[in-house]
Amino acid sequence: MIDSHAIVSSRAQLGEGVTVGPFAVIGPDVVLGDRTTVGAHAVIEGPTRIGADNQIFQFACVGAAPAP
Repeated sequence: MIDSHAIVSSRAQLGEGVTVGPFAVIGPDVVLGDRTTVGAHAVIEGPTRIGADNQIFQFACVGAAPAP
């Protein structure tokens, strides 16, 4: 289930049963395994691979370079 307010790249690969919350952003070259949940406002940038049965909490940022 992908919330209508989420932005998911056409180049992302989402497994079965993936849930993406409102205002989350899933970038290109991201792979989310089956039954992974992405919370509201979370951002996942690629290249990133996340296996099955994970929970990414709201406002998390995964795959981006850390701030200097």
